Amino acid sequence: MAAQSIRAFISSFDGNDEVEKWVWEYLPNLSTNKNSRVRHEIFNELLFPVLKAGYLKNDFRCTLWLGKLIQNIYQTKKIHEELGWVTEINLFNKCYELDPGINEARFLLLKCTVSWLEYSEHEWPSGILYGIDGATSEQCVELSLAVQRVLELDKEHKYSEFIKQYNKKLTEYRARFPKVIQ
Repeated sequence: MAAQSIRAFISSFDGNDEVEKWVWEYLPNLSTNKNSRVRHEIFNELLFPVLKAGYLKNDFRCTLWLGKLIQNIYQTKKIHEELGWVTEINLFNKCYELDPGINEARFLLLKCTVSWLEYSEHEWPSGILYGIDGATSEQCVELSLAVQRVLELDKEHKYSEFIKQYNKKLTEYRARFPKVIQ
């Protein structure tokens, strides 16, 4: 019954202009589940085409909403592939680069970067992860860059203690790598 109602709703739109108008009226009042997912038909057929078009034109608002709705992208291989396997951090980083003065983008980028670092250390003291494996020396450089990004973004110093502890762990982890003899 719900699928039929959704299908009827989607079919009721008369062209792209009407869809776009609805998208920008709908998004500010978006009702999502705890994973920030909306019904897949609504995302795939109404929201995504509008957001993708704007994203490809470097539109801040569209890029921000794709980041906020990333779980919908991750759950649909075809859509994820269309966007070049973009990640939440990629999207919020692009937003920050487009307009570093918008605090919402800075906060979202900060939050997801910190989450990534928290995940990377969750096996500590066994090691620091990068993906599902232990970080290589080169990946540790990327993690160090993420730490620097957090320091740049964290104007309120909310994560200062976390970064201090993380840096200590990362330094200890890097010391475990054998030194290359030249």
